[in-house]
Amino acid sequence: MIRMANKRGWLRILEATVAVMIISSVLIFVYSKQASPDDGFSNYVYNLQKQILGDISSNSTLRLNVLNTVSNSDSDFLSLSDFVERKLPDSFDYSIKVCDLDVISCNMDNSDYLATMHDDVFATEIIVSSDLGDGSNPVYNPKRLRLFVWEK
Repeated sequence: MIRMANKRGWLRILEATVAVMIISSVLIFVYSKQASPDDGFSNYVYNLQKQILGDISSNSTLRLNVLNTVSNSDSDFLSLSDFVERKLPDSFDYSIKVCDLDVISCNMDNSDYLATMHDDVFATEIIVSSDLGDGSNPVYNPKRLRLFVWEK
């Protein structure tokens, strides 16, 4: 009699375990279907932007180019643009903007905005505040560098 009750207890534990596994499987399946399919792509673009901006902020010449940019068409800006173009894959297009810190809106140009109105545009920015160089001629002219990236 005791052995029969013991077997029924184990059978109930086994049934409960199988039920929990079935419910867990259904919940995991439903949750995985709700995840956005673009999450991997978004992370890729975000990491790519962070890498490019990190390279600019760690390179003394590129930092000086950001700090010395007066308008978004001078030679310092063009060298930044060339650097970004070399770093991005051919399947992406981009726009960069250098603004003073006190400028509230550091948005992309109107022509780029109109061209990308129906695309997903990823924007990331860094603040470049100074470049100490070799210590004899430090530059302090904080700027905001914003990088906009979208698929062609």
